[in-house]
Amino acid sequence: MKFISLTSMVVSVAVMAGVATAYNPIGQSCDTPGGFGCSQDASVNGGNAFIYECASTDQFVYVAGCGCPSCCEATTGGAFCT
Repeated sequence: MKFISLTSMVVSVAVMAGVATAYNPIGQSCDTPGGFGCSQDASVNGGNAFIYECASTDQFVYVAGCGCPSCCEATTGGAFCT
């Protein structure tokens, strides 16, 4: 029983991680102005990764597009295309 529960939890986390990758936050509200992030969604930047920022208006805005679906990295110092 414990093995099944652990397996289900691992599968659920993997699915959630995949959903989080394909996410378009542009226009949604945020509460950390100046914060940057990376995302990828088929409806933005031709399906390639992009950088977004929490603007002073408390909404996520598009900052820059990257050249491929997985070439964006967010760090504590910001976000950048790789």
